[in-house]
Amino acid sequence: MRPQTRKELDSTLSVRKTHLPADDPLMWVTRALTKANSIWLKWTYPFEGCGTGVSIHYSCDIQRSYAHRIRIGDSVLIDRDVWVNVPVVSDRSGPSLIIGAGSNIGRRSVISAINHICIRENVLFAPAVFVTDHNHQYLDTNTPIMTQGVTAGGTVIIEENSWLGYGSMVLAGSGEVVLGRNSVVGAYSVVTKSCPPFSVLVGNPARIVKQFDPESSQWVKC
Repeated sequence: MRPQTRKELDSTLSVRKTHLPADDPLMWVTRALTKANSIWLKWTYPFEGCGTGVSIHYSCDIQRSYAHRIRIGDSVLIDRDVWVNVPVVSDRSGPSLIIGAGSNIGRRSVISAINHICIRENVLFAPAVFVTDHNHQYLDTNTPIMTQGVTAGGTVIIEENSWLGYGSMVLAGSGEVVLGRNSVVGAYSVVTKSCPPFSVLVGNPARIVKQFDPESSQWVKC
């Protein structure tokens, strides 16, 4: 059988597209609820800032009591079942959490900030990503961990254009953890230390396995 020409292939794809089933009409209900939720949060929650074109799924968990510690940039997408948490509202100035313009937070992700987490522009989270700048305290063995509060923690900066894979984590138990711009964190990897821009990290604890070489315009294994 001879291979299809480009024109024939385009024609075949066009026919296939015309036979795709229509979207479930109930999807419009979900979209309408998400639109309404986004408008409601923007106009009734005291965010430190909330940009235009923000979409926050109606199933997300964001409490009004700490919304003033959160800043959300333009065109941010926060997908279904995301939990945005500020468990301790400190007296320090500035927001505890910043989500930069154009960033997408994947479904079932968790962001928990008591000090400062900054997610810069156009960062992409896969589903089930976890980012935190603190931990549970467990020094007193005679007291239930759930009643011991949290550690002093550190700060997290995820620089622009980075991608965090499925189930990955960025943890700052202390100090500052900076994920350099245009970096990639592999699925289920756990980042606990800073890395330079243009890095690919995998493992637990995560280590750099590739870096971008500007001279060759290639990703080079480390």
